[in-house]
Amino acid sequence: MEAVVGETLRLVVPAGGLILFSGDMLHSSVPNTSGVTRFSIDFRTVNAGDAAARRGAPCVDRYCTGTSMRDFVRASDRAAMPDDIVALYDDASAENGHLVYT
Repeated sequence: MEAVVGETLRLVVPAGGLILFSGDMLHSSVPNTSGVTRFSIDFRTVNAGDAAARRGAPCVDRYCTGTSMRDFVRASDRAAMPDDIVALYDDASAENGHLVYT
């Protein structure tokens, strides 16, 4: 893996490589100028206890608005993320926030 440091940090991994990171860090992309197709498969998880306690990585380079917390479901029974936890992260930038995936 190669890291190019400047104004940004870019991780270049070999084909089939893996990067594991917090969604509140390293969360951006750059144009693909390689001439080959790049695929990215994301697996996102949230621990409800950590979310309720607002424990997690510090937000250092995330500039999005809103929250995707309402999109998470519990693996055991597909129950929605509780509204009180979603409310902790909702910044009211979405007019009618709703579950994106069912």
